[in-house]
Amino acid sequence: MPSSSNRARSSSGSSTPRRPADLVDTIDYPASVTFPAVAAANAFAGVEAYRSIRFEDLPSDLVQQLRSDGTHGDMRTMAEARAVFDHNVPAEAKGSIDGIRAVVDDPSIHWAHRQPHANGGGSTAENGVYAPAELNWQVGDRRMSDAEIAEAEAYTFEVAEQATPGVTGDLADVAGDTLETGAFGGVMGGGLAAVHRLAQAQGFRDAGRHDLAAACEEKIGDDVAKGAMNGVLRGTAVAATQAVLGANPFTAGIGLVAPDAIALLTQKDQLSQEEYERKSVEVVGKGVLATVLVCAGPIGWLGLAGLSVAMAYSKANEQASSSQQMKGA
Repeated sequence: MPSSSNRARSSSGSSTPRRPADLVDTIDYPASVTFPAVAAANAFAGVEAYRSIRFEDLPSDLVQQLRSDGTHGDMRTMAEARAVFDHNVPAEAKGSIDGIRAVVDDPSIHWAHRQPHANGGGSTAENGVYAPAELNWQVGDRRMSDAEIAEAEAYTFEVAEQATPGVTGDLADVAGDTLETGAFGGVMGGGLAAVHRLAQAQGFRDAGRHDLAAACEEKIGDDVAKGAMNGVLRGTAVAATQAVLGANPFTAGIGLVAPDAIALLTQKDQLSQEEYERKSVEVVGKGVLATVLVCAGPIGWLGLAGLSVAMAYSKANEQASSSQQMKGA
């Protein structure tokens, strides 16, 4: 006849062994593991805010410069000046007044004629390109070659890039940054998720639980997919948020937690007030962490990634050791 203690244990079910997969599931990787990946992607892509100055918003001295550039004393009409602004000033420069001024109002940059003025070339936007003065003097009274036009455009783009840190008037550039940040975030997110699970597996293995280690390794494929999707989503959100609100650590932090905030808002009607407030505090906390992480740079990303991996190993090792002791008891 079984003892009373055995009957109690049997009726409560506490002695029922847990499957390895069940124990592994209790140490799933947190979404915040993706944060270092996205922070690194954000720095790698060099995300910029999108701003585009309109011709109507230009100060009068720049408008006058656009009317007179390359005209040999004549003045363009306002419509012609607008055409020069639209077609000859690089989109990158239009992110700020300083960017436009760096191209239009710099004596070392000329409005050069593709077809020379001496040979009948007009001063319309289609016949001009902003070019370094040395190149314009070198061309002289001959027609500019395609290579020289490309050289001039590359030069003024570089000038505009340096004059507009953190902003751009080039929408295609913003789209490229967004895609690049999302893609790189996905690659890094998937990789970190795999490392996180491998650390967990090693923790189990070092505690003598090879069955749990094997169960962990079976989940790596799923983790990589989840980490990659999370990285793409958060990376895209970071880039898009900064394009709209400005490129800085605060807006990057907002972008990193934007998916969490949106998910919370969609669940609001399904949560109690207490649950909603608790989750709201969690989202704010993630936002603060994300902002600090972006500010900290590589030291912050690597530190958080390393801490997460170390904690995965430690928690798995502890849990496996405890289960071994319970078996022995």
